[in-house]
Amino acid sequence: MTAPSGTETARVPGGGPVVGWVLVADEGAVGGTRVDPVFLAAGRAWTPDQFRKEHGQHLGVVVGRAA
Repeated sequence: MTAPSGTETARVPGGGPVVGWVLVADEGAVGGTRVDPVFLAAGRAWTPDQFRKEHGQHLGVVVGRAA
């Protein structure tokens, strides 16, 4: 999870591992859909849209490789 500098994130659970991918309808995307990660946080699976709706639209999601 990412947030703008100075954002209070004490109540926002940290993002966890990606467990799948989902196709989401998006009229603004080429072809009308996009592929989003499904990740674990706070004991449940989330899409970025679900996580932002619950914890704040200012949050971002970055997918990287585990070391």
